Amino acid sequence: MSLFVVMLAACAAVPVFFDTDLVADAISLQLEQTQAQLSSQLRLSQTPTWRVEQVRVTDNAPVMIQDLPGYHLQGTYRLSIDLPRGTVTRPKQPFDLYLQGQKEGKTWRLARYGPSQVGAEADWTTYLITPEGYYGD
Repeated sequence: MSLFVVMLAACAAVPVFFDTDLVADAISLQLEQTQAQLSSQLRLSQTPTWRVEQVRVTDNAPVMIQDLPGYHLQGTYRLSIDLPRGTVTRPKQPFDLYLQGQKEGKTWRLARYGPSQVGAEADWTTYLITPEGYYGD
């Protein structure tokens, strides 16, 4: 019995390696959501474009999100922002995000914890990370 528990504990400690494109897409989705909120509040007519590059995951930990397996990921990335006067590059930007795997194992969702609207109770909200070439089921 104790050998079985040790084997389970050892398996749980094995890190999962994520495709950097998936993590870059999750970071971009998070940036898009933040940009949309800021643009709305500040009434901006133009929003800059950006690229998320050189993603490096330094920590990942398994978590359960709405009864589905997920991961808490932390690390850094390089952000390049295209502005009218040129491109600004910010290396080693930190990220801290949650990814939730779907039952079918085909897609991932960005998960954010907090109230969905002012005055609501905090809970998980998830957003599909659309892989390139994905058109839905």
